[in-house]
Amino acid sequence: MYEHETQRHKRFYKKTIHHINQTFDVPDDLCFVYVQHAFSPLVKHFSCIGNRLAAVIPKGSSAGGNPQVVAKLNQMFPGRILANVTRKHLRDINYTVQLLKDITRGRPFAILEYGGYFAPAAEAIANDRYLGPKLAGFVEGTENGIRGSDDGNTIGYQQVAAQVNRPIVSKSRSGIKKIMDLEIGPAIVESCNDILRRRQGCRLQHWRGQIGIVGIGSIGSGVLNKLNKYNKNPMVYDADLTVQTELACKQYQVVSRQTILSQSDILFLNTGSCFLSRQPELLDTLRDYSLLVLCTSGDVEAGIPQLIESGHISLVQSQSNDEIAVYRTCFGKHLRVMLGRDGIGQAPNMVVADGSGSPANLMSDMEFYALGAYLSNNQNALPTGSIIESPETVQDLILEQWLNEFHPSSLETAPLLQRTVASSSKSRNINKKQLLDTAV
Repeated sequence: MYEHETQRHKRFYKKTIHHINQTFDVPDDLCFVYVQHAFSPLVKHFSCIGNRLAAVIPKGSSAGGNPQVVAKLNQMFPGRILANVTRKHLRDINYTVQLLKDITRGRPFAILEYGGYFAPAAEAIANDRYLGPKLAGFVEGTENGIRGSDDGNTIGYQQVAAQVNRPIVSKSRSGIKKIMDLEIGPAIVESCNDILRRRQGCRLQHWRGQIGIVGIGSIGSGVLNKLNKYNKNPMVYDADLTVQTELACKQYQVVSRQTILSQSDILFLNTGSCFLSRQPELLDTLRDYSLLVLCTSGDVEAGIPQLIESGHISLVQSQSNDEIAVYRTCFGKHLRVMLGRDGIGQAPNMVVADGSGSPANLMSDMEFYALGAYLSNNQNALPTGSIIESPETVQDLILEQWLNEFHPSSLETAPLLQRTVASSSKSRNINKKQLLDTAV
């Protein structure tokens, strides 16, 4: 079964790449620089891309949990897997500009990333006399990468867009990203289950303590739905009063921030807003030895590195293991962070080799590729100075190819999908103005 699925995935990648290359008349020497999570589907995906992969910077959270994936990529693409390059390195503008010169080698390129790693140097990259003419643009896959962190420690593309003379596309709110996000929450819960079983001999289904969820967005909703299937009835809190009211109307256990922090034994944080580092006094509110599950990453979710640097928390080595880190707070309490093996904490699905395991991940991979190709075809006609949303026509191209491979019968009853640019021979002669209209 696994081999069969692997072949289907490769077939989807290859067919979709072929269709994208035809649709956007992609130059043979176009290459991409990725910042991506080290999940096993990347092995298949990058094997289909070949020389278009200029380099990939594996995100530290998933790379640390999946060293076998990084090793496999290194074997396939020696010299192109930059596992030692961090966000801190890329804040050095001179370093980043030189790195891009070395890895792109004069070819046209686009930067496709999760997390806004290249945002601090975006203006310098676009203005560089050698890189600028070759740069098709930037594609960012997360809301945090667009906004930056709320404590100002990490900037996002929206802070620099006005000064960047190349297009910046966000796919953080695309329909494909929303589909993918639906699977992340349940995957996080399942990963937590595995860790609790190994470390405490108990699964969430049988957990007798109180569970809380802060932040009921797309990922938080998935966590809530999964826990409800376990009949856990978690406490919930969201800073948005509309969300709070909607949850209350649906008879969820809506509580105040004070209550959820002080009474939760396990607390899922899904705020994306440096929740604790911006308000370190909240550390005194948390229940002693409460277990935090950070649904994005430790730096932008709870601000773990910022709390360490400011002296509000310190790692208790004697009480830590590979999957749960224990910190002592400045208030004399203890705080546990699930998957804190890097001293920061990360979403639990990051150490699962295939991420959420959702087939929607394949669509997300191809949306990156398609947007890079789209930029190479339209870079001189697209607006700059602001963030562009992922065009629906690009998304439709990916969606139809995915349905055609995995659910072909659905297309027989969905003739509207035939409007996608991926449909017929006229897609190769697509009206560029029509594409631009959908982008702005």
